[in-house]
Amino acid sequence: FNELIESGKLPVRPGVIRLINEAIDAGVKVAVCSTSNERAVSNIVKVLLGDKIAKEMRVFAGDVVPKKKPSPDIYNLAAKELEVPPARCVVIEDSKIGLAAGKAAGMRVVVTESYYTKGEDFATADAVFDCIGEEGSENFSLSDLTTPGSFWLNSP
Repeated sequence: FNELIESGKLPVRPGVIRLINEAIDAGVKVAVCSTSNERAVSNIVKVLLGDKIAKEMRVFAGDVVPKKKPSPDIYNLAAKELEVPPARCVVIEDSKIGLAAGKAAGMRVVVTESYYTKGEDFATADAVFDCIGEEGSENFSLSDLTTPGSFWLNSP
């Protein structure tokens, strides 16, 4: 898996880097909360997202909490460590178990469906998109995520 990442054959989904850079530039705390192990996740962040993001983005991996998603443990840990109240957190997920974990943590959850999760039941998501989108064709921006009511389908 790490060889695949380092080869550059694993593409970053459209808009991910743009949105993370918007957040970092605005002083918003960002993190990755994954069920994968820390080594794999840190490698993904460094190789695929670049040094600037890797220096700013905290990694919370599944091997540091008692239960993995759909348990909210990883999101609860991130909120506590980053000192951000869960109600002020926005999670971007691509799976039903990630959605369940984010909602159980009391956070807003935006789903960007992936090839593997398209068609899953995302009825409890605050919003659902096919991707984040690059500048000029973005589905949402940082300002949408920080302004309740801008596109939220379901209020938390």
